Amino acid sequence: MKSLSLSFITLKRDWYSGEIKLIAIALIIAISAVTTVNFFVDRLQQAIEIESGSAIGSDLLIESGTPLSSEFIEKAKQLKLQTTNTLSFRTMMFVDDDLQLAEVKAVEESYPLRGQLMIGNSLFDQATKTKAIPSSGAAWLDPQLAQALDMEVGDTIELGESALKIEKILLLEPDRGNQVFNIAPRLMINLADAKSTGLLLPGSQIFYRVLFAGAHQDILNYKKWAKNHLPEKAKMISVDDRRSKLRSALDRARQFLTLAALTSVFLAGIGIAIAARQYALRHQSNSAIIQVLGATQGLIIRIYTLVMVWLGLITGFIGGGIAWVAQLVLSHYSSQMLGSDLPPASLVPIFTGVFTGLIALLSFALPPLLQLKSVPPSQVLRHDEVALRKNTYLSYFGAIVAIGALVPWQSGQQALILYLLIGSFFIAAILTITLWLLIRSVRRFQAKKAGIGWSYGFASIARRATSSTIQVIALGLGILVMLLLTIVRTDLLMSWQAELAPDTPNYFMINIQPDELGKIDHIFDQYYLAKPQIYPNIQGRLIAINDEPVRSEQYKNHRAQHLAAHEFHLTWTHYLQKDNKIIAGRWWSKPEDMFDQFSVEEELAHTLHIRLGDDLTFQIDNQRVTAPVTSLRSMEWNSFNPNFFVIASPGLLDPYPSTYMTSFYLPTDKKPLLIDFIKAFPSVTILDVQALMEQLRIIINKITLAVEFIFTFTVAAGFIVLFATIQATHRERRYESAVFRALGASRGIILRALIAEFTALGALAGTIAALGAMILGHFVSAHVLHMTYHFNGWLLIIGLLMGSIGVCIAGLIGTRSVINTPPLETLRL
Repeated sequence: MKSLSLSFITLKRDWYSGEIKLIAIALIIAISAVTTVNFFVDRLQQAIEIESGSAIGSDLLIESGTPLSSEFIEKAKQLKLQTTNTLSFRTMMFVDDDLQLAEVKAVEESYPLRGQLMIGNSLFDQATKTKAIPSSGAAWLDPQLAQALDMEVGDTIELGESALKIEKILLLEPDRGNQVFNIAPRLMINLADAKSTGLLLPGSQIFYRVLFAGAHQDILNYKKWAKNHLPEKAKMISVDDRRSKLRSALDRARQFLTLAALTSVFLAGIGIAIAARQYALRHQSNSAIIQVLGATQGLIIRIYTLVMVWLGLITGFIGGGIAWVAQLVLSHYSSQMLGSDLPPASLVPIFTGVFTGLIALLSFALPPLLQLKSVPPSQVLRHDEVALRKNTYLSYFGAIVAIGALVPWQSGQQALILYLLIGSFFIAAILTITLWLLIRSVRRFQAKKAGIGWSYGFASIARRATSSTIQVIALGLGILVMLLLTIVRTDLLMSWQAELAPDTPNYFMINIQPDELGKIDHIFDQYYLAKPQIYPNIQGRLIAINDEPVRSEQYKNHRAQHLAAHEFHLTWTHYLQKDNKIIAGRWWSKPEDMFDQFSVEEELAHTLHIRLGDDLTFQIDNQRVTAPVTSLRSMEWNSFNPNFFVIASPGLLDPYPSTYMTSFYLPTDKKPLLIDFIKAFPSVTILDVQALMEQLRIIINKITLAVEFIFTFTVAAGFIVLFATIQATHRERRYESAVFRALGASRGIILRALIAEFTALGALAGTIAALGAMILGHFVSAHVLHMTYHFNGWLLIIGLLMGSIGVCIAGLIGTRSVINTPPLETLRL
């Protein structure tokens, strides 16, 4: 109880001291950053799950060739899951003498459970979100079917024994939005009208689907139950089985936010370490006095440990409160992003944030404080400071590792933490060696008879070698992580902007006939539009790998089963597309490489267990073509350019009939030209992906805002390090200045000495930090975030200026009392 009461008294007495204020502010920033990121990442994960759910219109679906038994619905009701039913089948549509294959989908009122339908009143109309479904007796056609049948809203279409009025044009279907090239275009009707068409006959191939949505854990429980009760040939599909176009962008945002949180904690830790060191030095006399009065070493340790604990708890909940307000702002934008309100935030991030703050505080503050127990009582009779032992500085290594372990514990970003820790230690070592070389050169500089003020400033660096080393390492690491975060942030935003640049293709053109290629080029020239790259499109099914038949049942993964059972869109080209990158093997760019071969997309290769050198056999129009795999490619799926899982070398697919396809950008003011396209090429289908792009662009814009918001915490933490570094030697400078002024030195000499010292330390820290940030930025961008690193030579100049000028100005502001305080007032203390 004695240590408890003494710790309260000590904290209350020191509350308004500079060191405690600095520690408190640094801790509040660190906890606010970590907690806000935890809040937002939690909501970001929900965004991923909800968006991914829109890829199948639900969180989970079961598809079967026959209707599911009622026990599946009853079990869903027990787990409080939402359900809805759909069925789909293919049929031939008759309009006059034309025949067109269509995929009919019948839905009921609650469809879709995730995502939203988008409709319009005409081809290429502005997409409008809706929660409605086709009315009874009505139908919605997608643009591809409307073009093929030359029909519009208000016309009547025959479907089996029913005549349905075309009510809307279906522009975007959430569970079909990223499947641009379906074999059959869509016709959507009300589930109540399905039976009256007379097309649901025994033996017909009908796909019955039940969609489920609910809490994540409830979905997992239902999935586990359904797995043991599925009828034969029924299959269960979850959001994990579908590719999300947003997943890469959201994952990169989460990684950046993790980096921002770690950076804030790291910077705050440096500030805490410096302030705690000064706090410990100032309390050496107090510790010696209470030892003289009978206090044990154990009591001293408990007092100062409890002081830090109380400080951590107080500032922890202040930081948690700030984070709670911040997450309310971010949740507002997250709700706009998803078009619906998110579930209330839990309080778990506050407790994890407070815990992280306490670990940071105790790890960085206790090493110097624990040495107070060893201050000899004779310290009371002298005013000399007892230097910290070398093992104190080594203990900071463990502190940094402890902080580094906390963030991946919360986020799972081990590689990111490893790069930052290794880079930080490497830069700290270089800064120490370089400063040692600078100190060795001080005498040589003085020998050249520099001005008194400048000589004194440089001599101060050598005279306070230990303090100077701490300062330059703290400044260097502070500038390093701020520049690193700036580099990664810039590359991240540039990568998102590049994915959705203003001229990103917003229309696809498919079913182009070979004899129409010249006319297509001419019409683009006629309307002064950028001429797109046109690709052959040949449909083929993968039937063998190394002469071993490919069967869907041999794969456990649903996506692999789907790919093995369906046809691929194949193409051939001489040149590698700009949004493709060879990651293994070699492209056929040289004449000696021109032989029959395939290039395969890396994820497809992984899913179907295809390796370099494997022979793939495709069946095209009852003919077989076989060639080896000589390269694997990565692709930018968000580029909205035609992308192909499998590309053949020129000449390999020449014997097979093909159509052609392309994508192009059409400005809004030239949208009426699409009608001219359709009239000029009635067999060509134009697909509008503008609605899908706008959905993607809105979400990325909101994530960008969150990234910018979190970045402010890091900037604030950087200022804390700068201020703490300057304040660390404030008392020494003030005393030395008083002595020199008493001996006749002018204020101008003292000012020039401070400028020389701060400029030298800042220039050294800034330059080396900039070099380190460029190297570390490359590794983080290329190997963690998997995006292009943009080298910027200006970063060296920015680092030099940020270090020399920034530190100098901040240093002069922070030490103005060194110049302004009368010497007599200082020497009396």
